[in-house]
Amino acid sequence: MTSGQDPPGSLTWWSGWDVRGGASAGPGAAEAFARSAPGDPGGDAHYELIAVATRGFRPPRFLSTHRLVRTDGDDPAADSAGADPGLRPTWSLVYRQVAETGAARVRPYAIYLLGVDPPVGATDDELAAFNAFYTDVHLPEVAERRRALRAVRYELVREVRPPYRGAPRFLAVYEVDEDAAASRRHSGPPYAKGPEVWQRHTTPWRLWYRRLVAPGAGAEPSSPPV
Repeated sequence: MTSGQDPPGSLTWWSGWDVRGGASAGPGAAEAFARSAPGDPGGDAHYELIAVATRGFRPPRFLSTHRLVRTDGDDPAADSAGADPGLRPTWSLVYRQVAETGAARVRPYAIYLLGVDPPVGATDDELAAFNAFYTDVHLPEVAERRRALRAVRYELVREVRPPYRGAPRFLAVYEVDEDAAASRRHSGPPYAKGPEVWQRHTTPWRLWYRRLVAPGAGAEPSSPPV
């Protein structure tokens, strides 16, 4: 889908990957994917699934992100599908950044990935209230109580290879250190209730991925992560 008015912000291509053969497959494809992770990703990064907090949903084992300059570029998943026969692409989605709680200063150990959908049939005024509350209140609340290094909001621009049941309209990425990724707990008071339209939102994705770094790569980035 494409929003009626694209918000300003950079574009990121999110690609999901699974190992062919599932649990019975050998480790070669997974090891190759980890080795292909950029040592200094800038706008690109590779991730491996570490936890799922959503029932009835099977996310890909791996994710890769690729920074774009336009929405109609070639699909990185399609381009890479034949490079390693041990991996198969499952998602291919373009999201546009719409908000962040702060500038990227350190490369995160992991990300907490939430997909959020507004209620079906919400009016333009309701969506405006939804987005204002999400950006100004909820995003920083979750970042604080999940002890995130920072948080970034995205809006879906294009489904090239849709996930099962489709992709959520909004994506929130909470970048965390190793301690926060290990505990994966909310710490603090309940979240603000928000406007009525926010109370009717759904959260189809609640996923934790750790960032992969190529063997021998340095621990600190010379440019910010996704």
